[in-house]
Amino acid sequence: MTTAPSPPIVTGVDGSVESLDAVRWAARAAHLRGAPLEIVYAVDFSALLAGGVVPPPEEMKEVLRVRGRQYLRAAAELAAAQGVPDAATRLDPDRAAQALIDASLTASLLVVGSAGHGKLASLLAGSVASAVGAHASCDTVVVRGDTWDEPGAADRPVVAGVDGGETSTRILETALAESRTRHAPLIVVHAAADEPQSREPDRAALADAGHQLLAERLSAHDTEGVAVEEVVVQSHPRRELIERSTTAQLVVLGTRGRGGFPGLLLGSTGQALLHNAACPVYLVRGA
Repeated sequence: MTTAPSPPIVTGVDGSVESLDAVRWAARAAHLRGAPLEIVYAVDFSALLAGGVVPPPEEMKEVLRVRGRQYLRAAAELAAAQGVPDAATRLDPDRAAQALIDASLTASLLVVGSAGHGKLASLLAGSVASAVGAHASCDTVVVRGDTWDEPGAADRPVVAGVDGGETSTRILETALAESRTRHAPLIVVHAAADEPQSREPDRAALADAGHQLLAERLSAHDTEGVAVEEVVVQSHPRRELIERSTTAQLVVLGTRGRGGFPGLLLGSTGQALLHNAACPVYLVRGA
């Protein structure tokens, strides 16, 4: 009886430093998980249509293919140096966003750089990031910051933002799995927007409710082998998580949220974190 192959971790490359950072992060994640790795270069022939209708000459297409294959070879060599010598590489004729969204249908995780150029440009700040974040079928990691690769970074905690919404269960499952795989402590944060006018009894009640919420959520998970710290703060979620990202190796969030983490990714909190976090951001998709 043959075993079905594991879904791959997929990452996009365009030759930029940011995309190569994504390749390194994805390769290390694949090595830790024992998962296959696939590296995609989006050629985007549609961008060459003259007047939007006339197809480009074959010679121009081949120039782009040659460049893409060069980028893919360099990325595969980089992945091999991270312990994944057999990464699959693929040229995709589609636009970057569509290529990655299509790849997410059969991927276990999608990993992109925080910015870039060429056909995978502006994965964080532009339309590609918004499209991938909104429509990817699997979890997504945006590789941000330059401290995650520093000596000693592996000893830093994983930070998870939990608001009690529907995605909280998956956020905790993912964060615990990442902490366990990385032999890292886990900090679970519940933050409520700071209200200066709140009376002290109200603030105390909010804190008690937050601690009760985290205790209930964590009680449903196996935390054995993971040092878990529960944090409840009266602070704006984006401010709290951005600050904690400076001393974390990974921040885990839901793509949507409520309460303490409203509108993650598509709302102001998620956008702020994706633009300002000092470490990679792991976006957990809801049901």
